[in-house]
Amino acid sequence: MKFPAFEMERMQSVWEHKVKYDLSESGVEPLTLEEAARDVKELLKTKLGYAEGVGLESTRTFVSEFHWKSTAENVVITTGTSEANFLTLLALVNAGDEVVVVMPNYMQVHGVAQGLGARVREVWLREERGWTIDLEALTAAVNAKTKVICVCTPNNPTGQVLSSREVDEICRVAARHGAWILADEVYRGAEREGSESASFAGRGERIVVTGGLSKAYGLPGLRVGWVVAPVETAQAVLKLKDYSTIAPSSVSEVLADIALARRPKLLERTRFLVNERWPALEDWASGRSRELHWTPPVAGAICFFSYRYPIDSMPLVDRLIRDYSTMIVPGVHFKAERHLRIGFGGPSHILHAGLAALDRLLATIGD
Repeated sequence: MKFPAFEMERMQSVWEHKVKYDLSESGVEPLTLEEAARDVKELLKTKLGYAEGVGLESTRTFVSEFHWKSTAENVVITTGTSEANFLTLLALVNAGDEVVVVMPNYMQVHGVAQGLGARVREVWLREERGWTIDLEALTAAVNAKTKVICVCTPNNPTGQVLSSREVDEICRVAARHGAWILADEVYRGAEREGSESASFAGRGERIVVTGGLSKAYGLPGLRVGWVVAPVETAQAVLKLKDYSTIAPSSVSEVLADIALARRPKLLERTRFLVNERWPALEDWASGRSRELHWTPPVAGAICFFSYRYPIDSMPLVDRLIRDYSTMIVPGVHFKAERHLRIGFGGPSHILHAGLAALDRLLATIGD
């Protein structure tokens, strides 16, 4: 078992606390502890013992309520959505299996599948159609050897979503060959227009949905995620979790329960921040419309730009980090060269200063 380097996460881990202007983050400005807790003094009474491995029943019930046909038995609380994805693939995939990854995608699933010895087949969203799913290409890629289809919706890095019809069609393609679907829905709830995008939950017998509090809730520091799966699969994930993190943080467990109890308010906050800050990025991009092309994001605080500048994305971002103390994500980290992912959900002054720094760099590159 040998995993390839996760280049984006390695870059962010090295630089995110060193640069002045981090526009690589894909979530929104996080809540403070005071904002996240009902009563900070009451929180101080929390005993720092081991939390329940599977997660509090109340937390799992909250999660089940926004996943169709699910109960607390279908839910396992994990340390972030990353652990949820990792343990799910570990439970489902064996060496020699085929895993179809709908691209571009958060590259964790691609790397983990490779590390487990699977053959990865890529099916790309169609950029020329606004990053929509190519159902014909998906149908052609899935076969009797396919163990899992990995989908991220709302999508990272494009900010686009699958329609309910497209979700149903993907489910039909998977069911035709007995394949599982792993749907990373961590950005669900961060839709700009308010109504939540279609979920894979409850649409078949071999579907696992993952999510967490990092992106749509503004609580990445809690490191709380979840797996929603058939009971037998949830139990398989839980047994593997005994080898990884064992249990959630006891403090995070309490704060997660509080957050999910007021889910509508937190999602309303996220949508406000996304809609408040997207125009600043859109206005900036409009001033460079000859060099940049983009599809406005439907969900999440990220936009994926293609560009015409005569420089590859990693050298561009490396110069931006080292010379301008600003970080965005190079498209090559999504196997999409000549693209850039820019996050706009952070504090407004960081966004404006970061874009000004990017402007100064781009002025030195030219057409």
